[in-house]
Amino acid sequence: MPVYMLHGFRWPRAGFTGIRVYIVLHNLEEAAAEYIQQPLTTELIAESFHKTQADLVTRLPELSFIEQYDPADETSGTVSQDHAYISTRVLEMPEDGGGGGAGENIDCVEQGSGLTDDQMAALEELRDRLAPGEKIGWYLVYNGDPERWYPDSEEDYGSEDESEDENQTRRQSQAQGQAQSQAQSQKGSPKEPPRPQSYTTRLTRFFNRMSSG
Repeated sequence: MPVYMLHGFRWPRAGFTGIRVYIVLHNLEEAAAEYIQQPLTTELIAESFHKTQADLVTRLPELSFIEQYDPADETSGTVSQDHAYISTRVLEMPEDGGGGGAGENIDCVEQGSGLTDDQMAALEELRDRLAPGEKIGWYLVYNGDPERWYPDSEEDYGSEDESEDENQTRRQSQAQGQAQSQAQSQKGSPKEPPRPQSYTTRLTRFFNRMSSG
């Protein structure tokens, strides 16, 4: 359940240059427009970018797609937010919120994006094509389920031709699996990772300073 510090810009889901229209226009039928960090969707969009934005992405080899998502928040706006993120640099915060990792990442942010002038120009052009008006900068993003599983096909839901006995057997198997998982968790599951609010005071002060500056 990582917290990312990333350098890039927000890519809106709506609009003529947004995620949904891009996926439709480029026939990415298996891509999930509402969650582009899902691995297959990331792969499909990255492949498409190398065709449609080849003049830019060749200069941005570490391009990534990041989503903000909190599984504990079931409001509609959280399930599918208005935007995702396109980034050229992603720093992952340590899950325990301690140690030197957080401080090292903040030091990296303070040192800048690490992009050359040519790479920065490419990023700005990509922003102008996909998300005109969006700010390029550092963002703090929490994602409680990066891969966010979903069924690959109708087979994952069960065929309509299955007999009642087969359906019952499948349900029993699923119930047993859930029971085993619950039993294992009760024996001593690992501590739940901290939410973004629990990270260091230094991190909070740093991003407050960025937003006010």
